[in-house]
This record gives sequence, C-alpha cells and structure tokens, in this order.
Amino acid sequence: MDGKPDRSIALYLHVPFCRARCLYCAFPTRPAGHSTQTRYIENLCRETKSFFLINPNYTVDTVYVGGGTPSILFEGDIRILMDIIHDCAPDAAEITFEVNPHMDDLPKIPVLLENGVNRFSVGVQSFNDHELDTIGRLHTADDAREFLKAARALGCENISIDLIHGLPKQNTSIFEKSLDETLEFNPEHISLYGLTIEPDSRLGCLSDAQLRELETPDGDSQAEVYDFARQKFTDAGFEQYEISNFAKPGFHCRHNISYWSGREYVGFGPGATSYINGARYRRIKDVDRYMNAQQEKKNTIQFVENLSTDRAAAEALVMGLRLSGGIKQSGIENRFGIKITDLVGEALIKYKEQGYLEVDDDTIRLTDRAYFVSNTIFSDMIL
Repeated sequence: MDGKPDRSIALYLHVPFCRARCLYCAFPTRPAGHSTQTRYIENLCRETKSFFLINPNYTVDTVYVGGGTPSILFEGDIRILMDIIHDCAPDAAEITFEVNPHMDDLPKIPVLLENGVNRFSVGVQSFNDHELDTIGRLHTADDAREFLKAARALGCENISIDLIHGLPKQNTSIFEKSLDETLEFNPEHISLYGLTIEPDSRLGCLSDAQLRELETPDGDSQAEVYDFARQKFTDAGFEQYEISNFAKPGFHCRHNISYWSGREYVGFGPGATSYINGARYRRIKDVDRYMNAQQEKKNTIQFVENLSTDRAAAEALVMGLRLSGGIKQSGIENRFGIKITDLVGEALIKYKEQGYLEVDDDTIRLTDRAYFVSNTIFSDMIL
C-alpha cells in the first residue's frame, strides 16, 4: 500500500459507538463507556498515523468522521482525534463530522469548531416524532429543532441534514412536513436516503408478518415520495448533484465526490474500506474483534480484493453514474484501456432504449426517471 509522489487521498475514520442502535442500522456500532472510547480513539489514531508514516507521499484532501455517533465522544477524545487528523491531513480543505441532534452533544460543537471541523452532517432523519420513535431514534423533533438552531448560532456555516424516506406509514403529505421544516432551517446540504432493511439490522431480524405490521410503503409509494422531495428541494434552489444528495452552490460534499469519482481513499475503524492501488481493503467488522486487534497491534485488515480491469472499470462507471452530470466515456477508456461498449454495451443499449440513460458522443448519464431504480441498472452493469 505504498504511495507514489503527490497522490491525494480521502480519509475516513469510523467511530463505532452509539447510545443505542437504531432499528435500521447495519453499521458496526455498540454502546461504550469513557475508558473504552478513549482506548479506541488512541489506538485508532496510532493506526492512522502508522499508515501515513509508511505512505508519506499521500496528501489528504478531505476527512470524514462517521459512525456510529462521533459526537458521543468525550471532549478529550475529540481533541485527541482532531490532533491526529491535523497531523496526518494538515492541508485537508473539508473536515466533516457526523453529529446526532441530541442536546447532550451540543457542547461538543464549539470544541469541533475550535479544532477545525468545517462541515457538520446532522442525523435528523425526520421531524415527525412518530417516525423517529418507530425507527428507534432517541432524539425528538423538538431536539432536532433546538439543536439545529443552536448549532447555527454557535457558528456552524456548513450544515448537512440527513433525511430518510420510505419510513413506516409514510406518504407524501406526512413527509412534506419534514421537508418543509428542513428547508426552514436553510441548510447548505441535504442527504435524502431511502429506508433499506439490511439483514444485519434489527429490522432485518423481523419476520415477514412483523414487517407487514409496520406498514412500510411499497416501491411505487416510495418513488412518489422521493420524486416529490427532489422537486421540492430543486424548487428551493438546491442542486441535485447525486442520486441522494442536494446542495446549494459551492457546498457539494467533496469527500463523497471522491468516492463517486473513483479516487483513492483509506478508512480506519470497524468495517471501514479502502481503495488503493487498484485493490479494495476491508477492516474487521466486529467492533470487539477490531478493538482487540488494535490493542494487540495486529493488522486489522480482514479482506483484500484485487480488482480485475473489467471489474474496476465497471465499478468506476456505475459510481460516476451516481452523479447528475454523469461520466465521460473517454475518462473510463483512457484510465482502464477498455472500451465502454465492450464492457457494458448491451446494458447501455437496453437502458437507453428504455429511457433510463442518456448517451451522447462522450457522456453517459442517468435520466431523471432512472434515479429511483438506479440500483437495478448498476447491478446489471457490474454483473
């Protein structure tokens, strides 16, 4: 994993601690006391620093601290983490920190601002108390309102709000209230994700009968809500620059664009992935096993996949198609030495004829009607 001169990379750091696990969450997380958090952060910092000592020619453009709930960390642990970020990424233009709108976490905002965090991703998910309770969120809609107002007053100038559509019993009229409140807070960025029931989540452990009792919307209803939200955000001056992401001019998430653009990235923490030198690395997912490996100073990489040229090119194509501007065929062909038509020619013809793709001389992009069914299109192209 040695770096070459002047290679830029995106850095992701995973904080696997939460007060409680949300019903839909499939990320590696668990509750932890102060001593456990401190030990984890110290080991995470050592692991991160070691990578950049071995690979001194990498420069970090963006940093993303996700979870879990990074804002649950104690102030001293936040300072330790931020010190190593500035040590390893002194020139990072964007440092994002995920926060939950829990009032106990509000005092951390000044600490984060003082230590260089310049972008906050707030996990609101909904402004409807019933929906929040249904998915196991611990904050209320009022908590979110107070938190966002206070965060802005404290000096947060780049706030992203996360919302989830497709929640149980949700329809357009119910979700519109959450959309309106989101716009009232005038965030710089909005992420809109559809509820997915992952096998490793608590929802994924429910029986079919239990899921039916929750009354999750069907595909057509979810598509209607998604399209309604897209139009509402666009009318409010937000640009949909990616399938699930909307931003005011100048506030696109640079870190995530690195992923979608096929650039290299490195991740530390349970389940974190890296993409370096044409290979994908995944770290131990189980939190306790990961922490034990850290403590014993063992390698935390659990899985390595060396991508074939065809596979790497196909993945770069579908990641680029997530962006509203699409992707240049020439960029893929020059980078991998393979023609797009040889790689996914049949799929291109099929989805163009069905009205899901626009293909001109050099650019391939999804049409608006393809956004909600994009995963089906991408799976077809990769397989």
